[in-house]
Amino acid sequence: MSAAVVGQPSVMRILWTHNFDPHVANSGVFVHKTAEGVRARGIDLHLEYLGNLRSMRQLMRARRHVKRLARDFDLVHAQFGSACGLVTSVVEGIPKIVTIRGSDWNIHKASRGFFYFHTQMASAFSKFSIRSYDAILAVSHRVAAELRQFAPRAYVDVSPSPIDLARFVPRDKREARALLGFPDCTEKWVLFNSLRLQNPIKRFELAKQAFDIAQERLGNLRLRVATGLDHESMPLFVAACDLVLCTSDNEGWPNSVKEALACNVPFVATDVSDLRDISSIEPSCRVCPADAKKIADGICEVLSLPDPRNLRQHLSGMSVDAISDQLIAIYQSLLTRQDDSGVVARP
Repeated sequence: MSAAVVGQPSVMRILWTHNFDPHVANSGVFVHKTAEGVRARGIDLHLEYLGNLRSMRQLMRARRHVKRLARDFDLVHAQFGSACGLVTSVVEGIPKIVTIRGSDWNIHKASRGFFYFHTQMASAFSKFSIRSYDAILAVSHRVAAELRQFAPRAYVDVSPSPIDLARFVPRDKREARALLGFPDCTEKWVLFNSLRLQNPIKRFELAKQAFDIAQERLGNLRLRVATGLDHESMPLFVAACDLVLCTSDNEGWPNSVKEALACNVPFVATDVSDLRDISSIEPSCRVCPADAKKIADGICEVLSLPDPRNLRQHLSGMSVDAISDQLIAIYQSLLTRQDDSGVVARP
């Protein structure tokens, strides 16, 4: 343990473990953006990529590595459950936090293929390890409620992945499209966003079927698929769209919807995360059953409405600054409750 935890720490030293492959474009962008916000507040923060954890040998090697590495830090925060959370749970003597993001908790039930078994294993790892943590953070209220039901004695708080509200901003759609090379385009743009279109959890085929039905009814629509785009170009691309479509089987808190709301772009989505709470009070947004015709109904209804004015209000408390401040407050609370024996009293 570093000397910083004795008395009043001059610099808090925090270890973040994660398993977001740096070689995959846009993987874990939200983690790195949050890290920037935490470091800007004077925290000594180290991100440790744990690598491939798909074999017992790799898991055991990562557990030994993290246990040794953590000795030089005041607190460790696993940025994902599943194997990352399992590996990090081995740390002793300092407070431990894990963030559950959805795909490490929810099980894909639509097929018996790779994703079904992968999510089964990921969820099992998360459930096995979370009781070892002094605090569990969930990216949505829905996930937090499920965690509290599973582990009623655990300390659970809601901490969404932040959105950069300085970059994702409302823009004039004609101006945005002109900058993208589509001047004078009058089509209604429907956005679908996924790192991998082949991911069955995102259900791109369902989205395409719903879009095709809506196109037959309304015409003059264009499906804009954002995959493999540089994250720097995403704010302009999102702001140029009229609607974001989310057809996922499950989600923690879909970043594609969060980015759209920041740009005042409404959503049509399946019933995932906390989106129903927003649609229940926001006339321009829809949550639909996982049925192509009903999703198409939602698309047509939303596109017939005037442009919404202030969807950004639903992101209150999700800015990089707000989430960074929340995390530091949780860190400080855990560290001040740690007694000389190394036992942490939970907040």
